[in-house]
Amino acid sequence: MSKFVSPTVRGQVTIPTDVRKKLQITPKTKFKVYVEDNKVVFEPVSTIDLLLRDLENEARAKGYTREELEKEIDTVREKLMNELY
Repeated sequence: MSKFVSPTVRGQVTIPTDVRKKLQITPKTKFKVYVEDNKVVFEPVSTIDLLLRDLENEARAKGYTREELEKEIDTVREKLMNELY
């Protein structure tokens, strides 16, 4: 499926209805936007991705390394799995 769209003066682009329906895009959907091989990519992100990004930013501000953060996430994940199952 291919559609042609043009940005507004402010750079806004409307995602066609059939594309929104197919990808279940709602007004609450968040996107990661980046350039890949001369293409603009709008990639939907889940709320868990946003949460992890916020946690990583907070941990970095407090001086934690990525490895320390990943270890803590693994600990919490294991605890949750034990409680749920």
